[in-house]
Amino acid sequence: MKNKIFLLSFLLMSAGVSAQDIYQLGDFSATDLNGTARYVGLGGAMNSLGADLSTMSTNPAGTALYRHSDIAVTASIASQLDADKFHGKNPTHVNFDQIGFVYALNLNGNTTKFLNFGFNYHKSKDFNTLVNTSRSDLGNFGNASATWQYADLANFWGVTGTNANPVPSAKMAYEDWLINDDGTGNYDAYGATANAFRKAQWGSLQEYDINLGLNLSNQFYLGFTVGMHNVDFNSYMEYDEALITSANVAAGNMYLTDHRDVSGTGVDFKAGMIIRPIKDNPFRFGFSFSTPTYYNLKMRSTTYLDVDYADASQTDPHQWTDVDYKYNLYTPWKFNFSLGSTFFNCLAVDAEYEYADFSKAKISYDRGGWLDDWGDYYDDNEDDEALKNEADRHMKGVSTIKLGLEYMVDPHVALRIGYNYVSSPYNKSAYRNQFINSASLDYTTTTDYMNLSEINRFTCGIGFTFGKFYADAAYMYQNQHGDFYAFNTQMNNPSAHNDCPSSRIKLDRSKFMLTIGYRF
Repeated sequence: MKNKIFLLSFLLMSAGVSAQDIYQLGDFSATDLNGTARYVGLGGAMNSLGADLSTMSTNPAGTALYRHSDIAVTASIASQLDADKFHGKNPTHVNFDQIGFVYALNLNGNTTKFLNFGFNYHKSKDFNTLVNTSRSDLGNFGNASATWQYADLANFWGVTGTNANPVPSAKMAYEDWLINDDGTGNYDAYGATANAFRKAQWGSLQEYDINLGLNLSNQFYLGFTVGMHNVDFNSYMEYDEALITSANVAAGNMYLTDHRDVSGTGVDFKAGMIIRPIKDNPFRFGFSFSTPTYYNLKMRSTTYLDVDYADASQTDPHQWTDVDYKYNLYTPWKFNFSLGSTFFNCLAVDAEYEYADFSKAKISYDRGGWLDDWGDYYDDNEDDEALKNEADRHMKGVSTIKLGLEYMVDPHVALRIGYNYVSSPYNKSAYRNQFINSASLDYTTTTDYMNLSEINRFTCGIGFTFGKFYADAAYMYQNQHGDFYAFNTQMNNPSAHNDCPSSRIKLDRSKFMLTIGYRF
């Protein structure tokens, strides 16, 4: 598959080097806790309680509980704690998170009570992340170096010769003399004594939901949502290493920079229900599902690899590569089950469980199409089977638990608290495998990856009503870390463990939100 896609891509474009891997599958399959301040204040646990604009994308039946029309807009200030400014990107930024409405049509029928229509925009994922890490102890790890990974790739896939199918990062390293043929067909590489890595990510996944909610007998609530998605992902990375020869002589410094963006659109479908088993009892349960989101994406990047050799008589080489490449990504199915009730006309609680098997996310390549002998057209969309196998191997099902509570102090003031737990999508031993027969290697120019931990979110909020107007505020603290690897080197052994030491990265975040709304 690697060879087939490479030849096809060469015919379709003048240059194309980038990468899709299991970590991009995770990034595009995961979503944040975001929406209205009331929704976030309850930890997103509203799939049984309903009557909030944000439930359009989690349980579409939530809008069927509206008995009045509603319009709301939300903004926030988000901050990544313990992060430093880089590439003009600050740890703190302002977001426009949500705007939407529900129009409640009172049919007042014997069975059909309300037919409600809604639209809601919200940011489903905020990509803004800053990473800054360095190591000065690579000597304790055998002088492990990113050039070792380049040598691994050159030894496995080749760099020169008629049968070689070089990975772009290895080809750049070869042309910069970072790896060299030792005369026996094997490639030698420099070691490293220290390295430093900095990266800024920004942009978001944006979702536009069109919703229909149906109230049957004030006991059965049904909902359907078509979600349209927009992708705006950007990143800039700088990496450098202090090189050393096998004779422990300082050799200079290697510098790698990469600027890339991913853009595109996606679509999915969601459906859900909320049922009150006992008509005059407030207890209810909900069930909803979301189909995979189908993304059509385009990646662009520019990568530079420079070397400043210690030997003044040696020319300092410089290599660069551009990207313009298209592919498709499919997220996993999602399923949600929730329980909720109200007590004493002043207390509302909701608890729910969501599951998505991230190992089922996949990437495919659109190779155009073909006409058969009868003139019928057939799409030729090929899955990246090797990458799918890696997802099965290194990714797993993600469980999300949401708990929320709202207490009405009086008819005009509400207090809210919530909690989320989201399990990690990666096995602890996950890594970017450089020996798979995948088209993704034909577009690889960077080496870093990060295994994310589970997420714990703690939320609180307050709400006020002023006649038909209302204002809600919420605060969220999110705790998460990642095990970061600057590169992956297996010393030319596909079954070996990565010799690169990991660094623990704090990814804790805080967010303050404000929603202004009007019910009529």
